[in-house]
Amino acid sequence: MWSAFYLTGVLASLVASVYFSIHARRQGTHPLASRMILGKMNIALGLLVTLFGINQLTFEELDTIRIVVALVMLVVGVINLYLGTRNYFRYKTLWLAEMKKGV
Repeated sequence: MWSAFYLTGVLASLVASVYFSIHARRQGTHPLASRMILGKMNIALGLLVTLFGINQLTFEELDTIRIVVALVMLVVGVINLYLGTRNYFRYKTLWLAEMKKGV
């Protein structure tokens, strides 16, 4: 059961991060909208790295190296999730304020 959730999460976050990366770097995109999309990409990448870290902890033979790698991946993934979420909401607020001002 875990493998189905894991595989679905990894594939979805991988596809989302590639999509948002390509979408943010298009020509003609407003800089605030581009940064908002890059925040979404960071959220997807953070989820991907966090899932890789959790997967490392599900193996039966846990040695010191595997635990250290898993903890590093978890820390990096959670930090990326936090910073991506923060950037997304920050630029979304600025984007909406600029849209109100422009109308």
